[in-house]
Amino acid sequence: MNYQEFVSSVTGFLRESLPGGTKLDLIPMEKNNGIIMDGLSIRKQGHRVAPTIYLEAYYREYLDGCSLRGIYEEILECCEDCELEENFDVSFFSDYEKVRQGVVYKLVNYEKNRELLQKVPHLPFLDLAIVFYCYLRETPVGNATVLIHNSHLKLWDCTMGELYRDARANAGRLLPARLEEMSVMIKELSGGQETLGQADVPMYVLTNTVRSLGAVCILYEGVLKSCGDRLGEAYYVLPSSIHEVILIPASAVEDTKELQSIVRDINETQVRETEVLSDNIYYYSPISGQLSLVES
Repeated sequence: MNYQEFVSSVTGFLRESLPGGTKLDLIPMEKNNGIIMDGLSIRKQGHRVAPTIYLEAYYREYLDGCSLRGIYEEILECCEDCELEENFDVSFFSDYEKVRQGVVYKLVNYEKNRELLQKVPHLPFLDLAIVFYCYLRETPVGNATVLIHNSHLKLWDCTMGELYRDARANAGRLLPARLEEMSVMIKELSGGQETLGQADVPMYVLTNTVRSLGAVCILYEGVLKSCGDRLGEAYYVLPSSIHEVILIPASAVEDTKELQSIVRDINETQVRETEVLSDNIYYYSPISGQLSLVES
């Protein structure tokens, strides 16, 4: 079954399974890095909330062997969860004083997000951009994120300076940084199973405690220095994805071009397009205390 046939199958099933009057619309949605994804908007009659289902992700599940019946049930469950949002009061989002404590930031690729950056408050950082979002915890559908747009700043009568100040203050509190040896993290993620072999080059993973949008931890106050103290020297930073970065001691690196080649290969073969951060690498000097872009 190709993708278009899959879309037709899913929408046909939903039309039969959901209450009469439910409106289904296939809408192109812009995601990170300028990627356009098909979003299936599902609005039940009389409901304020219209959940959007990204069909590409479910199609990947289908290609990986998940049954159509299982996918149908996942989507129906998502629709039911979104009904909880009907009782979720979002009026607080019009008042910055009620939002302030949840404002944090993340890093995205500057060039790949030029169109998005015209719509959202941002600050350039090396070849990246700092953008802001509101981190909502313990909502009726779990933790949630809301990207902050220029229209929000206008609504809130808020400045970029205020936004950046609050994001810096909140990020380390809400999403603390976490540095782990690569082997330790792999063992933890594999449920305690021993990994095959040990890399010759020592590698560390820097992310946040929820392992989501954690590459931004390189901006946290004192984190780069703390990592340098732990590694005991200067180091290179490899942007593994928007969720984490990999640190490698400078003494273990003979050729930076090889590191750049590794990053590009990982981005092309192992990281989803919407989660790619950069093809470049960075260098942290404990002498200057600065992170710099390594020229290709």
